[in-house]
Amino acid sequence: MAVASLPKYEQVKRQLIMEIEEGRWKAGSIVPSEAELLRRFDVSRPTLVRSLQDLVRDGYVYRRQGKGTFVAERPPRRRLDAESSPATGRSVPVFVSAHTAALSGDAREVLLRMMRGIQSALGSVGMDLVLRSTVCHEIDAATRRFLDTTEPGPALMIEPSFNLPLRRELEKRGWRVWSINEPLDDGNCVFIDQEHAGYLATRHLIERGRKRIALLNGPLKAYWGFEARRNGYLRALAEAGIEPDDALMLEGAHVVDSEAGRAMMRQLLETKVRIDGVVGASDSKAIGAMAAAEEAGCAVPQEITFVSIDNTLADRTAKPLPAVAMPFEELGRQAAVYATQPVRPGDTPFHSKIQLKPTLVER
Repeated sequence: MAVASLPKYEQVKRQLIMEIEEGRWKAGSIVPSEAELLRRFDVSRPTLVRSLQDLVRDGYVYRRQGKGTFVAERPPRRRLDAESSPATGRSVPVFVSAHTAALSGDAREVLLRMMRGIQSALGSVGMDLVLRSTVCHEIDAATRRFLDTTEPGPALMIEPSFNLPLRRELEKRGWRVWSINEPLDDGNCVFIDQEHAGYLATRHLIERGRKRIALLNGPLKAYWGFEARRNGYLRALAEAGIEPDDALMLEGAHVVDSEAGRAMMRQLLETKVRIDGVVGASDSKAIGAMAAAEEAGCAVPQEITFVSIDNTLADRTAKPLPAVAMPFEELGRQAAVYATQPVRPGDTPFHSKIQLKPTLVER
């Protein structure tokens, strides 16, 4: 969806997110006054207030009573283009789809955490990374030039199903390819037990007496982890003897993930389906759903209890949001460690499949 086609409050929000992630606004600095922002963006006050409320809920800014709105502590946004280059030493290419590289909010935080893990492992052996965003399902001209002019070595691919031809070409040319955040049966990979994440989140609500638990998920066909989280949700319900209700299992997507959570929560409330607990498949979805529930007059967490999966933004909400913490940084670190291990002459090639476990963070 083009930015120009978005509602005005989302256009303002996305612009401010971009500036914060690129480090233009320093953490702890005060956000310009409403009057300044109204002049700059030429929008109505309700539109601006909606944008700022969403930024607070998504953890980009926070408010201090009587003092103003301030920028939250966040890592600066790295350049995500194929021409970015390392500062020193041999570099390791990290291939990611251009779509993933352009995401914001919770998804952006996931990518940044994986990159931090990769960088920490590479830095310890005197290497650096170069992030190469590429098109899906084909090898573009820039990527082919890179392959033709670069000696094979370790390479990392984030969710490599976005470009199987590239993965095959890398392997054919002798690159030591490791997949990040996606399980493979025919290649090296480090991934998170997404089913266990869905199970932990659902069991957390069941242990608090919740039985009518909704799952606000992403599109199952869009990402393998959404189906895995659904399977974990169903397993927890089955263990507790709770019959699953299709009306409580929703899939939603939006350019701003919190809006997907809002929309699905509104759908549940409008259909009058009984609900006392919600699992958000991301922090942003849970945050958006919480906002929609409160706007509809529901008591949170007394009437409806929420839990999220990821734990990238959950610690920045106004009300406590328990979350299943996904080890994204460790995911990147381990992939980089294994990819850069020296290969000895005569070693027999084999595929390694490493699964990391999520943990529940109660708040």
